[in-house]
Amino acid sequence: MRRGWRDPASLLTGVGISLALVLVTWLSYYNGGAPSGLIHLYYIPIVIAAYVLGDLGGIVTAFAAALLAAVLPAKVIVGGVQPFTDMVTRGIIFYFVGIMTARMFTKMRERREEASTLAEMSYLVSSSLRINEVLRTIATTAVRITSAKACCIRLLDRDREQLVAAASYGLGLDFLARGPLLLSENPIYRQVVSGRTVAVLDVQADPRFAHQEEAKEAGLVSLLAIPLSRGGEVFGVLGVYSGSRHQWERRERRLLRSFAEHASVAIHNARLHEDLRRSYWETVSALARAIEAKDPYTMGHSERVTDYALQLGRAVDLSPEDMETLRFGATLHDIGRIGVGESAKDAPGHLGMADEMMDRMHPLIGISILQPIEFLAPALVAVRYHHERWDGKGYPEGLEGEAIPLLARIVAVANTYDRLRTGSPGKPGYSVQESAAEMRRLAGSALDPKLTERFLEVVSS
Repeated sequence: MRRGWRDPASLLTGVGISLALVLVTWLSYYNGGAPSGLIHLYYIPIVIAAYVLGDLGGIVTAFAAALLAAVLPAKVIVGGVQPFTDMVTRGIIFYFVGIMTARMFTKMRERREEASTLAEMSYLVSSSLRINEVLRTIATTAVRITSAKACCIRLLDRDREQLVAAASYGLGLDFLARGPLLLSENPIYRQVVSGRTVAVLDVQADPRFAHQEEAKEAGLVSLLAIPLSRGGEVFGVLGVYSGSRHQWERRERRLLRSFAEHASVAIHNARLHEDLRRSYWETVSALARAIEAKDPYTMGHSERVTDYALQLGRAVDLSPEDMETLRFGATLHDIGRIGVGESAKDAPGHLGMADEMMDRMHPLIGISILQPIEFLAPALVAVRYHHERWDGKGYPEGLEGEAIPLLARIVAVANTYDRLRTGSPGKPGYSVQESAAEMRRLAGSALDPKLTERFLEVVSS
């Protein structure tokens, strides 16, 4: 990184360069004066100064070298005076070397910083496969790397006729409230969707921009819009806005275009991941419904338990990752019943010893069914432990209190509530009030008392 002139390291470098100039002058003098080949050693401090101190350092050192070289006697010339043209030529060459070296190193430094920035930003946008998180990260990062005020990412709809706002940073709801942008009414975005980078100096005054009043209220002035594309097909627009009139520099355009390429890959991968997880979810839901189809008392049980569990998960501020794990775990919590005989599928109070033992096996049967499916691994704790009790008298392992995984305790609360509301053969379901009373009776023995109370607050609101 280029150092400032007041930086101690820069001052030390300046002293070193000065000494180097003096040394080269001394060597040149005692080895034939100006015609000596040693005079070319002046290039070394000039290049070092240009690299460390930038344009000004290179220019100052070049002029100093030219002056020192000018006072060297030309021993081979009568009178010891150098031709004026030689001194001027040498000064011009030194200046040219200094300024070009500084510019070259500046370009190299900029490219290195850009590469480092892009690598860091690419890691950030690729660190998640959740499409909403990826889009938010891209919007935030685009503002950061361009020092813009705001960013908006718009994606094409299926018909490729309008752009829908998918994520933004630094923009208020008023600006986004007008909904999708019709390409037929927005020539600027039409150009971007055709694959061009478009820069607008003042969107508040440009008649091609459709939201001039909204932009004025939001304090948006200059726009730089970059196409988002994959496989040669544009699928969206990445737009950054400045808060004042700003001529977007070539470096800013180049950096944002490079970032848009990385962002496009991240969005594409996140979409594929979302489609895959959606397929997983549909398969899992179909499997759960198939298991419940033969019993009118269990039909829809997994869906209801999942809904209750997710309500409780949101109430206790589970992370998005844990919420998704909870959704799979709650949906599949009873999948092990597929390996339990028909006679063991009634309420436990009506079972014989053999059937009850088989019924208690269903969490472990569920684990054996799901274990080969790698993406479901985090959800297995809910399947395995949803029949554990807070007092340690549950099954299959007799875990107690908070030793029972949180997701399993949440599913246990949701499962118990649905069983109470639905009832079983020969035993009608409880009312909301009766179910709440029974849940409070079970809190602290069968169920986590804090989760139970929080759940009842949620379902009663």
